[in-house]
Amino acid sequence: MLVRDLGVDGLALLELVETLQGRLSIIVPDEVTARIRTVADLQDAVARLMAAAPSSAPTPRI
Repeated sequence: MLVRDLGVDGLALLELVETLQGRLSIIVPDEVTARIRTVADLQDAVARLMAAAPSSAPTPRI
């Protein structure tokens, strides 16, 4: 659990998610945040959202 493992309560989780959104250029929907209970949940959610996010890399021009 995030609370037990890292001392993260509800407010700290929201702050963590906000920081990740800014640094990783992703949007974490509230319903996803509500399901995060463990470090693994957080890792899985971020990985899924990053995989689904459009690439910010410029497209090559031919």
